[in-house]
Formats: sequence, structure tokens, C-alpha cells
Amino acid sequence: MLLLQWKSCITAITLTAISLTASKSALAASLYSVTDLGSLTGEAYSYATGINDSGEVAINSLTGSFFYSNGSLKKISPLSGDNQLAVAGINNLGQVVGNSASNNNFTGNNPFLYSNGITQPLAIQDAIPYAIDDRTQIVGGAAGLGPFLSSDGIATSIGTPGTVAYGLNNLGQVVGILNSSKAFLYENGQTTNLGTLPDDNYSVANDINDSGQVVGSSGFSEVNDGRAFLYSSSTGLQNLGRLRPTDLFSLAVGINNLGQVVGFSGTNSNFFAPDGNGLRAFLYSDNTLYDLNDLIAPGSDPGFTLTAASAINKNGQIVGRGAVNGQLHAFLLTPTSSVSVAELTSGVPILSFGAIVTLFAALKRKPHSSSAAIQQRS
Repeated sequence: MLLLQWKSCITAITLTAISLTASKSALAASLYSVTDLGSLTGEAYSYATGINDSGEVAINSLTGSFFYSNGSLKKISPLSGDNQLAVAGINNLGQVVGNSASNNNFTGNNPFLYSNGITQPLAIQDAIPYAIDDRTQIVGGAAGLGPFLSSDGIATSIGTPGTVAYGLNNLGQVVGILNSSKAFLYENGQTTNLGTLPDDNYSVANDINDSGQVVGSSGFSEVNDGRAFLYSSSTGLQNLGRLRPTDLFSLAVGINNLGQVVGFSGTNSNFFAPDGNGLRAFLYSDNTLYDLNDLIAPGSDPGFTLTAASAINKNGQIVGRGAVNGQLHAFLLTPTSSVSVAELTSGVPILSFGAIVTLFAALKRKPHSSSAAIQQRS
């Protein structure tokens, strides 16, 4: 992990940011109730990967994967001959994609579509699907095809090996990572390298909404030193920052059609840490980055530290994972209100380009070591 050390010359920038934050009177923000989905699975380890506009959720755990709907869980069965599976994306039809395997190492991945309670194999060899749209188009990565787009049961390669597709919208636009190093946008048969934020060499795109807004992370070398970004064709890559000055990275994972972004920020390269140490889930809305832990409605917190948010739907419901009593549990946040609340100290204003350049000139980069890939794109 690439460690970043703050130096004394950024003090003025930090104080300026605090001053800008304090000068704002109020922001329109939602408060949220928390549903502990992990308590429903009865397991000490679970995390939610996606949510649709009906509030249905895809959940992974140590012993299986689940489909959550209207307060109840259904366990998703592996494909015939397999005993392991992991889910990734879910669409508004309640269809879920993932991969099934016959061993814990998930070698020889068998991609599947779960629909109406039935797990069906996809006609793609050794592949991992990551997202599905409302037309049942599916994207992911395959050993032979590289990044693929599956439509009407036919998978087509949309890039070269080393490229993986992580997200798509209902217009057929696809995003992911190009040649293991750059975020890309694919549309109408053309692939566009989205580049990086200033001074960076690495980027990855994780999700895209129906307006073509893209979210991901840009870093000097990998996600462990990255900054969350929001991209549009009119603005290019916008740095969303990190929650706290001491955080070493932030990663934007999901976006809804209102342009609200969720992800996580922190110092711990173990993105699935059950103790919650060094990780915080965030919401980016109204040009402000919030720690979701600060937006929990009074009396609703079951003892969670919300460590990472994976997806947000059109109603503002958010899913992800959090630490509770030393365990990692999937969570569901549901807005309880949309009220004007005093701006929180964790709200981070977006700095100007000049301030960002000055800020990064004050950082000292150190050698790093790569961490494991984010499981199922978090």
C-alpha cells in the first residue's frame, strides 16, 4: 500500500477547508434508519453488493448468497455440481448475476443468472459477471473474451485481455478498467480511456448511471492510494476527495440516476475488516462528501460502524457492509427524512485545482506493496 504522510505545509489548506465548511449554514440531507441484514443471515460475515429501485438486495456471506426482498431472505442455490457462489449485480427485475464454483478458491468460475428463484448458467466459459441492466444485458470479465457484454444469451468481447467491465447502464454504456490501469467508457462500439486525476497513473471505473455519469477511483499506483472521482462528458474527472485529512484513499463504488455517489474512505487496505478499523462509508450529494455514520437517525443505530457503501437506488436507499461487535454485516440504509441539517464536520468541500496541486506537492510518497483485488468489486 502506498503510504501518504501529511507535512506541515498543508496546514493552511486544511484550515481553509475547515473555514469553508463552517461558513455554510446548512445542507439538505437525509437521515437514515439502519437494517442489519447480517442478523437475518445469522452469520458473522456478510456484505451487500447491490440494490435495485424496489429495495431488493444481493448479499454474500461465508456460507452462501442471498436475495433480500420485503424483509425476508431467500438463499440462492449454486449451479448444479457446484457448492460455492458469490453474487454481484442486481437489476430492477430482481435478477441477480454472479459466479458459481465447486471449490472455495473459485477456480473455473461458472457465471449464472438468478431469476424468479432459479439459478441458470450463462453461456460464457470461466467468467465473472459484475453487473446487469434492466434489459438483462450483463457485463464482466472472462478468461477467453476479456471484458464482455452479454445480450440475449450471446456474449461479445468489448476489449482486450487485462480489461474488465464492472458496470453498465440501461443505455448500453459500459465502464471498467482498461489494460489493468485506466478507467474506460465503452459505447457504440468505441472505447474511451477516461484518464486519471492530475499526477496519477492509475484509475478504475466502477459504475455508471443513465445520464452517463461515471464513478471510480484515481490513484498514483492503485486504489490503495486513490481518490474517488465523478466523471461526466461535460466536466471530465472531478476529484471527490477523502473524508478525513489522514485518510490514504477513497473509492467511489455506486451512483444513482440523481447523481448521488456512495463508496468508502480510510486508511486500512483490508477493505473487509470486521472491526471497522480505519474505514468509513460515504455519501456524496449536493457537492458534499458525508460520512454516512453521521447521518444515522437517532435511535436507529444498532451499534454499527458503516465501513463501506456499495450501491444506492433512486429512492436513496444504500447498501454495503459494516462492523458490529467484531463482525462484518451487510446493511441497508433507508431515508427517514429529507431535512435541512447543520453541516457536519466530516463534510468535505471540493478544493480548487490549484489547492489540489499544492496539496499533492506537500505529500511524500513511499514504496508500496499491492493488496488483493477488491472481492466482487466490493
